[in-house]
Order: sequence, then C-alpha cells, then structure tokens
Amino acid sequence: MAEKEREGRFQVTDRRSWLEDESVIEGSQIPENRYPSYVEELKARTELAERKLKQRLEQLESDNDALRRRLERTLEQRLNRFKMDLLLRFLEVADNLERALEAAESGSDPQELRKGVELNLRLFLDRLREAGIEPIQVLNQPFDPHLTEAVGLIPVTDAALDQRVVEVVQRGYRYGDRLLRPARARVGRLVDAASGGESDSGAKQE
Repeated sequence: MAEKEREGRFQVTDRRSWLEDESVIEGSQIPENRYPSYVEELKARTELAERKLKQRLEQLESDNDALRRRLERTLEQRLNRFKMDLLLRFLEVADNLERALEAAESGSDPQELRKGVELNLRLFLDRLREAGIEPIQVLNQPFDPHLTEAVGLIPVTDAALDQRVVEVVQRGYRYGDRLLRPARARVGRLVDAASGGESDSGAKQE
C-alpha cells in the first residue's frame, strides 16, 4: 500500500526560468497611472490659458515699446520746434546789434547809439520773458543768500540800507520757479556816521 502511494506521488518542477531573472521583471512596462478625464481636461485648459496669457503679455510689452518710441519722437520734435522758434526770436536781437555797430562805425550821435542799445536790450529781455526767463529784482532788497551772491560790502550811514543790496554787479535770472543764475551784488553795511566806523549791527558778508 505504501509503495503504491509512493508511486502515485510526483514532483512538479517549474522550468519557467524568466521568473528567476530579475532583469526581465525590471524591464517590463508598468502601466502608467492616468489622471481622471476631468483632471486631464482641467490641466489642458490651464496650459492653454497660460500660453494665451504669455502671448498677451508679450504683445503688451511690444505695444508699450512702440508707444514709448512714438512719445520720444514726438517730444523730440516738439523740443526741436521750440528751440528753432526761440533761436529765430533771438536772431532779431543779433540783427539790431549789427545795425548798432554799423551806426557806431559811421560816427552816429552817441545818444542815438545809446538809445538803440537800450531798445535792443529791452527787446532781448522781452524775448527771455517769452521763453520763461525773467531777471531777479534784488536792488534795494534785503540780502538773500539764496538769490544773491555777495561780492563786496559798501559802508552806508542809512540804517534802511543796512544788509540790503545797494549795487548789482551782475543780474540774476530765474526760469519759472527755478533759479537759473544768482545775482552778484554788493551789500550795504551800516557805519557810525559820527566815528566813521562800523556799528555793532553792521551786516556780515555771506
């Protein structure tokens, strides 16, 4: 009986060698996990929106560059026109100065020559005002170091002239609210009329 049982048993040998070959397992393709369809659709829409936004930003940047170049050209053209108009106005002054020189060479009356120079100076100042440039009135005004450069002191016996501009050496000019050039002037300093010396309240040169 035991012998029959032994004869009835048999051994099965698995000869599928690929199960023992790990390289075969590693090289096999594992199915890729895919997103659900609605996630794929949302992802595609997001990528499309990003591309459109990038294109729009590039277009806006290009438009801004073109607008900036147009504005620069327009500003340059206006500035050039303003310069030409200003120079044309001053050519009139140059013409008058040439006439004054010709009159001086021909022996004209000095008084007439002086009058011509004064008229030309007035014309020149008018042209400056039209361009926004005006002289600073500092004569007999309290000395202001922000508007006037003191180049000297002049003794005065009148207390009303103490620390005031009593002589303008060179005119100052302003352009609108900005100081274009400070005036150069001499400032009064009070002296004691009796002693001929400076009083204790005399002005100090800045």
